[in-house]
Amino acid sequence: MKRFLFPLDRVRRWRAEQASLEELKLEQLAERLRLLAEEKNDMETERANSEREVLGQPFVQAIELQSLDAYGRYARNRIREIENSARETGREADQQRQRVVEARRQAELLENLKAKMFEKWRVLEEREEENLAGDLYLAKWQSRSGLLRTKPRVRKEPE
Repeated sequence: MKRFLFPLDRVRRWRAEQASLEELKLEQLAERLRLLAEEKNDMETERANSEREVLGQPFVQAIELQSLDAYGRYARNRIREIENSARETGREADQQRQRVVEARRQAELLENLKAKMFEKWRVLEEREEENLAGDLYLAKWQSRSGLLRTKPRVRKEPE
């Protein structure tokens, strides 16, 4: 019996690797979104803590209020930048999800084709085994029962 060979096996493996690569890219984008959210949260917390610390003092100098105001403007601008970056990364993640779905679909298509071809090969191999077993059984049965006869040779006369 011959081995099962899938002629598109290299392509199937390549498509599976591509799907894994696209999934990895999506994970990286998700991690970036998480880090941006964490950075935004840290910035908001730091700004609130600074306000609480400065405004919680019994006596506040004008320079401290100016510094607090400047830091507040910086923090708001930085938070806006983080939010813009998060929106852009979110759009990239949406596009990447579509690429992942497509890559998985293409890989799955080849997996399904391989499974169908393997099933056809298996059926043919079983049929071949069954035919061989039947032929062997008949040959054995014929040799035991003496039914196996050879045809006599007919000699041709030279002319």
